[in-house]
Amino acid sequence: MTEPALILLVDDEEDVLSVYKAKLDKVGFRTVTAGDGAQAIKIAAEQHPDLILMDMKMPVMDGVAAQQKLNEDPATKDIKVVFLTAFSDPSSPETDQTIAKQVGAIDFIKKGIGLDELVDKVRGYLKK
Repeated sequence: MTEPALILLVDDEEDVLSVYKAKLDKVGFRTVTAGDGAQAIKIAAEQHPDLILMDMKMPVMDGVAAQQKLNEDPATKDIKVVFLTAFSDPSSPETDQTIAKQVGAIDFIKKGIGLDELVDKVRGYLKK
């Protein structure tokens, strides 16, 4: 029997982390959390998650800088990263998407999507 996928959730908002973690744990994933990009890099190097869901805008180190650091390390460069954000500029939502693609994220999720939709997306990312 294979071990459930390990997902690293990275966000500076505790309530976001707890809601996403509870949902993903409930459907059978293993999850670990980090409060900023610097913690995420450390955890990714130690635990090699199957997928990272990471907020783009955080203090200490934002998701974009963390993604760039992950890309530089041969041990973490192949980990799939999906950005989460609540701050998309409504006048140009493609800006965050463009940045996400430029740094190698596989997708971009706007915070506030339904939890079932989040689970469906995560399952899809893990199959790719």
